[in-house]
Amino acid sequence: MKTPIQELIVKLEDLRDTIPDEDAMYRGGVINSIRLAEGIIEEEKSFIKSIYNINISSLDLDMQQQFEEDWAEDYYNETFKNK
Repeated sequence: MKTPIQELIVKLEDLRDTIPDEDAMYRGGVINSIRLAEGIIEEEKSFIKSIYNINISSLDLDMQQQFEEDWAEDYYNETFKNK
């Protein structure tokens, strides 16, 4: 599974690969879009982890202790194939 931004990056990379060399300006714009999208991934990751942690904090104390601090990070990386 990929996040929406990861899916966008794949589509932009596919588009970039189809642009002929004669359209260097267009290709440059697509490359810049890929870079911008890659920069948003950390924000997206932070948001997903915060939502996950909010849900964990709503559990009772015994259930919360079953989850380690970096569980949200592991969840994100495994779910979105980030590592």
